[in-house]
Amino acid sequence: MTIAIAWVRRITDCEELVFTTDSRLSGTAFDFDACPKVLPLPRSDCAIAFAGETDHAYPMMHQVAAAFDAHAPLRRRSMDLPAAKTHALKIIDAMGAAIRPSPLVHGLPDAQPIPSAEFLFGGYSWVRKEFLLWTIKYSNREKRHLALPAPWIGFDSDPGGVGLRKRRAGNFRPIAQVAIAGDQAPMARELLAALITKRDDRYSLEKLDFEPFEVVRDMLRSASKPHTIGGPPQVVKVYQYSDCVPLGVWWPDRPNGSPHLQGRRCFGYERTERFFLDPDTLFSSRLPEVTPDDRSPDGQAV
Repeated sequence: MTIAIAWVRRITDCEELVFTTDSRLSGTAFDFDACPKVLPLPRSDCAIAFAGETDHAYPMMHQVAAAFDAHAPLRRRSMDLPAAKTHALKIIDAMGAAIRPSPLVHGLPDAQPIPSAEFLFGGYSWVRKEFLLWTIKYSNREKRHLALPAPWIGFDSDPGGVGLRKRRAGNFRPIAQVAIAGDQAPMARELLAALITKRDDRYSLEKLDFEPFEVVRDMLRSASKPHTIGGPPQVVKVYQYSDCVPLGVWWPDRPNGSPHLQGRRCFGYERTERFFLDPDTLFSSRLPEVTPDDRSPDGQAV
């Protein structure tokens, strides 16, 4: 299972779409805390993150990436993001229809299994000149996956406080679009609302910065965190100039931790051009230059 959040972050006059997740795969006899859960897609203006059963969600996510890379109009972005989303839905539905009960396992129902996967999909639309963000989940009623536009988080004067709404209407004043997925989504929504309320008791906040990341960070650091999440947080950013890149994270902190990229600890000899986020100051920088003590895979000094 998972905690995954995507949101539109505003910096002065610019915006970016940010995805963050944990790094744990669980549900078997083992926990695996170094697994990429958010994937930049080949067209470079969007990304996808997954939640749910790994054996359903992981293959679906990678087939979406492979299909985007194979279809030239998608890869070169001449098909705008809403069309890319429709294509992704078709792929996910086709993958779900291919799931069958195993004849080697007794006691399984004969009916078609319901796909147990949820996705966050979003990026920058060059036609609409804005970020678009959806939650993709299976509808039992319609027997297919639906893409639901991400709700807005903001201030609700009736009954008051911070909440999530599907539309900007009435007395609701929106801050930013936020999509949350995974079995720990209810907890993350509560923590995000509490953090925004704590920082702005006059309800005048006008944008989101890294608050959703801070929620995931604190959930992963908590000694009482649910067993379904774990490992270092992952971050992927989509920029308005149609670039999508992972952002590394120092974990568990900058002074005492190690650089991790998409859940995996980086080796000392790796010369990555990625920026790495300090999870406490929320500033990012490149890794220090390698030293003679850092060894390459063959044991030689780099």
